[in-house]
Amino acid sequence: MRLSTKSLLSPSAKSLAVGIVIALGVLAFAITGISPNTQSLDSNVAAHIGNQTVSMVELQRVVENLNRQTGDEPGRRDANIQSGLNQLIQEKVLLEEAHRIGWKPTDQEVAQWIRRRPEFQNEKTKQFDISLYKKFLKSGYMSELDFYKQGRDSMTIEKMSALLFLQDVQPQAILTDKAQRDSAEFNLEFALVQAHPAKIKEKLSAESQKYAADSANEKALRDAYEASKNEFIRPAQVRVLSILVAHKEAQRAEGDAKNRTKDEARILISNLRQKIQNGESFANIAASTNDDATAKLAKGDIGWIDASNIDTATSGAAFALNSGNTLSDVVDTPFGFRLLRWQETRDRLERKFEDVKIELAERALSEKIKSDMSAGIEAELNKLLAEKKYTEVNSFADGNQFEWKMLKKPFTAKTRFIEELGQSEPLLPVLFALKQKGDMAPQVLDFSGRKAIVRLASRKDGTVPDPTQMKVIKTTEQRMAAQGFVSTMQRKLFDVYTNNKEIKRNVELLR
Repeated sequence: MRLSTKSLLSPSAKSLAVGIVIALGVLAFAITGISPNTQSLDSNVAAHIGNQTVSMVELQRVVENLNRQTGDEPGRRDANIQSGLNQLIQEKVLLEEAHRIGWKPTDQEVAQWIRRRPEFQNEKTKQFDISLYKKFLKSGYMSELDFYKQGRDSMTIEKMSALLFLQDVQPQAILTDKAQRDSAEFNLEFALVQAHPAKIKEKLSAESQKYAADSANEKALRDAYEASKNEFIRPAQVRVLSILVAHKEAQRAEGDAKNRTKDEARILISNLRQKIQNGESFANIAASTNDDATAKLAKGDIGWIDASNIDTATSGAAFALNSGNTLSDVVDTPFGFRLLRWQETRDRLERKFEDVKIELAERALSEKIKSDMSAGIEAELNKLLAEKKYTEVNSFADGNQFEWKMLKKPFTAKTRFIEELGQSEPLLPVLFALKQKGDMAPQVLDFSGRKAIVRLASRKDGTVPDPTQMKVIKTTEQRMAAQGFVSTMQRKLFDVYTNNKEIKRNVELLR
């Protein structure tokens, strides 16, 4: 189908009456359903929805866009395929239903869709430029017929949305009040409700002493010791400084080491050893010439090592060192050649049950004591807040060493996420009860597990919108209502088409 230049340059009008009839038709369909479709699929089709088709090409475009947004690792890519297919099916359900009730855009309406496309707007005049449109068609990116179909489908969905743009979604007085409330700004302070670590430690120490002294808890503590016995055994260890010279055959080689042969690495580290033997500082050389980045920053210090935390060649060479033999020979390891300088050695240590009995009791009681202390603090605060005893709340907070912090951004009724706390739902219902400086939310608020008290630092009342702002507010409210209705209708239609087996998916995409 070819669109004439005359069509492209002509305006079109909407018919609200026709729209209402169509909307009623859609609703009737959602209630009554339709008979199943028995069309079969081929390899180029991702899904059939009645007489509508989701092609593999369409699906590929949507999935590529999703992959760019979320990443295309295998697990995510499979999820994007299903998500993209569901998205296209929902659109096709809407198009199929519009087709069945005889509602389709005219050529002039499709022409208007083309005229609004940004790629066809003249940069200087900001108007539709027919030459840009013709150039697009000659590019071969999409045939004129396919482009027309895309415009027709877009206009069908757009018309369905436009039909729901009623003159008034809500009375103007309500919209004015809502706008005034939404523009009010609250500068808020918050303090996390939790027992202070020092007080928890003090309470935990006292309770653990009592718990461990009670013979009734002896078996539980011994069982805990046996279950975690390895934690209380420290193997013999040696602390050394290390210089690593890697080469291209070594594991994890980086930077210059990737271009260094093994023989070159051996010569380099041998020369470094000679310098150290001649009196140069091992630590200084380790800080300047070292392919172990962590050791380089620490002047060679790699801490306490044993066979469990470093390769066996290094640990074996380290344990061969002592106070009378502090410098190792060149050690060939999987990561390159090493030189080691002994610092100190410590023997194997095994802590007996009696040595760790109190520690085990602390482990057993820690979470309960934290929870009980926090619950007690929360209960006391809720009592004071309910009675609006803000002076006592502040004293209680100070006594428990709460730290008051100011929210970085003013809070409004439209705020959905608080950087310092999380989702704003707990605060929104009590927000407008905060009128004077120092007023507090009437209870401890739970932000997905983070408990906090909130108080008002200052408040800036909202403004009454002027006529221009009110027009924007009305349009926004209408659009949101339309989008909500269309989304709801799409879900209903999707369910009906699914239940009536009108949706046929390519089985290859379900594997």
